[in-house]
Amino acid sequence: MSYKIIIADDHPIFRSGIREIVKNMPFVEWKGEAVNGLEAYQLILATQPDIAILDLEMPILNGLEVCKKILSEKHATKFIILTMHKEKHFFDDAIESGVKGYLLKDNAIEELITCVQKVGMGEKYVSPEIENYLIEGQSLSLEIKKLKELLTPTEKVIVKLISQGKTSPEIANNLFVSVNTVENHRYNIAKKLNLEGKNSLLKFALQYKDSL
Repeated sequence: MSYKIIIADDHPIFRSGIREIVKNMPFVEWKGEAVNGLEAYQLILATQPDIAILDLEMPILNGLEVCKKILSEKHATKFIILTMHKEKHFFDDAIESGVKGYLLKDNAIEELITCVQKVGMGEKYVSPEIENYLIEGQSLSLEIKKLKELLTPTEKVIVKLISQGKTSPEIANNLFVSVNTVENHRYNIAKKLNLEGKNSLLKFALQYKDSL
């Protein structure tokens, strides 16, 4: 299976490097590139790519603004964001915006192929360095122990499946249970962990998946 891909970055040297990596992927159909957010938005509308790889910080519209605009218009494009930022609020904003891949520019050459493959298959990908930074930035040892005690084995499995971008029907199919059962588990997990707001469970799952 091939994926139609566009890229957008206002730094010509970095954009050139990403272009060469993407165009050499055997499972990619190259659809073009843009130098700012507005061009990226217009290119996505024109080519309807499966995946758009966007710099977080671009002129006119930034990467997240493009992502929000496209998804609000019900297009099917999946988004990978390239960034220099490890900070939690940038990551949270990206997840809230519907981003499927969150990749550090420092690691883009090594991680981009894996990221594209996972996002193309409907999963999520976050640079391990960002995940480690988010975890190391908090005093988590006691909290993790508490979380392990709070969640049942089934709930831990569901959290890991959520971190992979699985929907409730997909989780139900994996576990051979009904969708209602999965939804009940999700509700119970969120209640136990005092999680509120859109995508709060997904953010939790991405951050703690390797610790449960």
